Amino acid sequence: MQIKYNLKDFHKGKIINKFGMQKNGEAELFLANNCFRRMTKYVPWLTGALATTVTIKPGNVTYEQPYAYRQYTKNKGKGIRGKYWDKKMMANERPVLAREVENYVKRLKGSK
Repeated sequence: MQIKYNLKDFHKGKIINKFGMQKNGEAELFLANNCFRRMTKYVPWLTGALATTVTIKPGNVTYEQPYAYRQYTKNKGKGIRGKYWDKKMMANERPVLAREVENYVKRLKGSK
């Protein structure tokens, strides 16, 4: 199951246009890594295999377990863990995530 993210979800004009960041570049990889890191606490956890067997590329996080989609759509959850973990994470952490990406892009641009 693949969950995609890209910078247009985070004020495209404010981040991409201001800093001229290319699609599938370092900022989108940073975003995907941060989404993964923040989603982990929302992903159903029995053995940890679902939450930790992922592929991260610029713009997306892919959960590799064969049962990932079923867990994503049907898991009843316990506490904050359960189905639609990306949506839960975004609802709770979008402003902080957007700020982290913006700060990263500013640091990246400043180092060039």
